[in-house]
Amino acid sequence: MQIDTATAQQLGWPVILEHWCGLTCTPQGQALCRARKAEDDEQKIDIWQKMALDLNRLQDEGKAAPIDAVELVSEDLHRAAKGGVLHSEALLRLAEAMLVSSRVRRYLMVDGNLVGTALVDLARGSHDLQGPGRDLKAAFDEDGNLRDSASPELQQLRRSERNLADGIRARLERMMHTTRMAACLQEDYITQRGDRYVLPVRSDSRGEVPGLVHDTSGSGATLFIEPTEIIDSGNKLKIAKAAVNEEIKRILAEYSREVVGHTQALMDNLAMLAEFDALNAAVALGRHMDARFIEVGGEGFDLRQARHPAMVLMGQKPIANDIHLPEGRKALLISGPNAGGKTVAMKTLGLASLMAQRGLPVPVAEGSRICRFGHIAAVIGDAQDISQGLSTFSAHVKRIALILENTSTRSLVLLDEIAADTDPQHGAALACSILESLVDRGAIVLATTHYEELKHLPFADERFANASVGFDLEHMEPNFILHPEVPGRSLTLDIARRLGMPEAVLERAAARLDGKERQLDAVLQGLDHERQELNDLRGQLEIRQEQSKQARDEHREAADSLRKRKTELLGKGREALLSEIATVRRQVAGVIESMRQPGPMKDVVDASRKLIGLEEKVSQAAKKPEPNIEGPKDEEPKLADLNDLAAGDQVLLTTMGQEAQVTSVDRKTGMVSLLMGIMRTRAGVDKLRLLKKAPLRKKPSQDSSTKNPKMPSKAARPIEIRSSQNTLDLRGTRVDEALDQVDRFLDEMFGQDQAAAFIIHGHGTGALRAAIRDLLKTSPYPRHFRAGTQEEGGDGVTVVILK
Repeated sequence: MQIDTATAQQLGWPVILEHWCGLTCTPQGQALCRARKAEDDEQKIDIWQKMALDLNRLQDEGKAAPIDAVELVSEDLHRAAKGGVLHSEALLRLAEAMLVSSRVRRYLMVDGNLVGTALVDLARGSHDLQGPGRDLKAAFDEDGNLRDSASPELQQLRRSERNLADGIRARLERMMHTTRMAACLQEDYITQRGDRYVLPVRSDSRGEVPGLVHDTSGSGATLFIEPTEIIDSGNKLKIAKAAVNEEIKRILAEYSREVVGHTQALMDNLAMLAEFDALNAAVALGRHMDARFIEVGGEGFDLRQARHPAMVLMGQKPIANDIHLPEGRKALLISGPNAGGKTVAMKTLGLASLMAQRGLPVPVAEGSRICRFGHIAAVIGDAQDISQGLSTFSAHVKRIALILENTSTRSLVLLDEIAADTDPQHGAALACSILESLVDRGAIVLATTHYEELKHLPFADERFANASVGFDLEHMEPNFILHPEVPGRSLTLDIARRLGMPEAVLERAAARLDGKERQLDAVLQGLDHERQELNDLRGQLEIRQEQSKQARDEHREAADSLRKRKTELLGKGREALLSEIATVRRQVAGVIESMRQPGPMKDVVDASRKLIGLEEKVSQAAKKPEPNIEGPKDEEPKLADLNDLAAGDQVLLTTMGQEAQVTSVDRKTGMVSLLMGIMRTRAGVDKLRLLKKAPLRKKPSQDSSTKNPKMPSKAARPIEIRSSQNTLDLRGTRVDEALDQVDRFLDEMFGQDQAAAFIIHGHGTGALRAAIRDLLKTSPYPRHFRAGTQEEGGDGVTVVILK
């Protein structure tokens, strides 16, 4: 897109750009933001927006971008490539660039892959430099100095240096505490001058302390002397320091050569990092403005509830407006009072185009779109140029003439107060001609005006459309609301009336108006009144909708609370019943055990009576009514029909007053197998009442995917995720114990509303696997079951898909 500096300044683009750059973390990213042009290729815009949307989704999920500040390293790489030795600060800058770019690369490749492929594509061509960067950074300490561990030689040399320095300090300490030396010292401390250890000696005691004077105090009262006794050690220390520095230079040179080997990879990474940094800043900018990415393409523009981006970023609260060019139109003419928002609407459109084609989000509502422009030109504000002797009108016309020369299809031209500041009649004629010429060239135009002649243009030329900003006469101020399809009224006489102008003067002024103009003004006034009434009705409707929404929310919360209370009560009742049944079971087991012991018949009879009493107790516990918060039931369940019963039917066992599920029916004997919670039993059909029929199953088709009901087709198979919570390991368990565990396990999984359960039985002889799968065929819990995949454990695992 082509845009000149004057247009960008007039629209307020520098404000947007500075905020965008301010959200970057790297100088490379900031430079890319400044250099990024408005894109003409809709496909490239779409790719950038997809990356931004994926990044936004990742951040919504709590996966923040692992990007940190990275300094410029191009000069460091250039110096290393020429054989130069890099200092520690430069090497640390390069190490940080390697680490940050590698972290971002991994973020794009791993986390980005979870939401799409756009971010993964951004990382293609970059390299994993985590290892080299980590090793290089680890060679330096927190102060940027090479660690002793950088090489064995450096470790040995520094140890020698420290030993020499410690020996010199120890000797000086002993000297300081002798009576002769203590009397000569200005102060009691050891210091250094030029890497030589010295003592602060009073100048009048110079002859008492033989040695080399390395410095004096500012007053000359103190001499810093290296005593003769330690000069030889000092020389050795200096030689040791030189050896350490030589080894450091050698290591730095080696690191510099290693960096050269990673130069191209690091340059690739930095290019990726700059792109990501600019993208991440664009997403942050959108969050700051509550903005969204909009469609770029098609014809015209439709910005819904658009807010001026620069005003939003500066903390202001602009009125949101719909800026819309009807289909088939080429120019939008906005009229209305001064300071009413005409120019704001114009700048909003221009900035929306610049931002959308640079891949930035725009503060508009969902469903907004804008066509792609190849050229934007604007004439906004006072263009007076005293240096060239041009008046406001002359500069305005000169600027428009230049725009006309460069306008073609895909141009957006924004003209504020077109051809104003001159004779109204001639100015209106010139404005009409300019607008028609621009539209003839294929441009999209938005112009603001006070000319009545321009307001009539849309009625004569269907390429033009009207819009207007409103004015509140009661409060004598604009309301900044843009109204489509309606030209603005001339409020000169109305405002004069509100300001106290005599009515006689106003009537005389009205009489001078053209009849058609008075008629048009009356029509527009009527439209204003109707629009105000519609706005009032809309406001009332919004209030009622909000009240209705609040009522629905309250009812929903009440219903949720009621359901939660019911679940709690039913859970407590079920727990109490199961606890009581478990107690009775233990008692029954004790009675049965006593009946097995040899003894007199009287004991057997007593035990039998006790067993009957316990059975009655179980029956009474089972008949305890559940908490009823829904009211009594109206219909009594009907008796079960042996011929009609089927596996999965819900029945009531009248002898215990307990609901149960049919697992199988023996039509020869009339006995029905039942499942009650974790208990299994059998009962005659005459003891059952039908509560609910099992849902009818569709007859499976004969294709290969449904011939085996255990193995549903791949398309129909749900995704099963194995975890410790939904897995039962039965390896080493006896068959009878295993079947009981499977039954309890499936009941628990069903109660937790799990989608699938995993049963590990191993391969072995296959007896345990066959028994479990035979049980599953009659169990009421599975929707179907299958052998595990190779990754899940193969045929040593059975995967149960629960109802």
